Amino acid sequence: MDGLTAFINDAPLLLIAGLLFLAQCLMREVGGWIRRRVSADAGESAEEVSDKGYLLSGVLGLLALLIAFTFGLAVDRYEGRRHLVTEEANAIGTAEMRVQLLPPPDGARLADMLRDYARTRAAYGLADTTDRPSLARSSAVQRSALQTAALSSLAPVSTTALAAFVGASINAVLDIGVEREAMNDARVPLTILRALVLYALLTAAMLGYGLTGARARHRATTVILFTLLSLAILLILDLDRPQGGTIRIDQTPMTQLVAGFPPKGQTAP
Repeated sequence: MDGLTAFINDAPLLLIAGLLFLAQCLMREVGGWIRRRVSADAGESAEEVSDKGYLLSGVLGLLALLIAFTFGLAVDRYEGRRHLVTEEANAIGTAEMRVQLLPPPDGARLADMLRDYARTRAAYGLADTTDRPSLARSSAVQRSALQTAALSSLAPVSTTALAAFVGASINAVLDIGVEREAMNDARVPLTILRALVLYALLTAAMLGYGLTGARARHRATTVILFTLLSLAILLILDLDRPQGGTIRIDQTPMTQLVAGFPPKGQTAP
């Protein structure tokens, strides 16, 4: 992970938004300075003013399109993470019920392992970004142990329909756990975020260049525009931080599953 990636993923969101806002204001001033350097004539014809308006409208429209595209990527990832929480809770609950069909003590042992795994997964979902890696490693260890125990328990009934019935549910638990962790690590590509920020800064420079003749009149307008653009990019970054921003993935399905288990050390009636 390079420094820019770490900064985007870990820095406070308000800090990123503030720096982006200040950078846009600076680029607006740079654009105005360039305009004053290349054109000493302050007068403009009506046709030139109209052409400038079309150009600025086109640039802002392209920026809006890029923001909408990036926002769509972030929302898709958010919805995918939210959906996987429900899927994993359902998969673990189904497997925990099915393994109890196995003869004792294998059924009870696998059920206890699944309940412990569900508790780890619930903690994983509620953890912040600093605690998640250790819980992901614990989950991987539990999945490996669960796979080994399932193969051992299903060997005596491997030729029966029960083996396929139970084995499929355990396999679903193993698969969706890996899928959920991969989805949590999937972010909007850094190249797209770089392009979005660069385009926002270039747009600010073009606004400064195009509005230099009436810069005092439009300064408040550009400040509002830069604030809105910074907030839009802030929202994209917030959506792209699972449990690390203000927009959190609802963990209710997993917590309700764990709450429905018997206390640790007791077997289900």
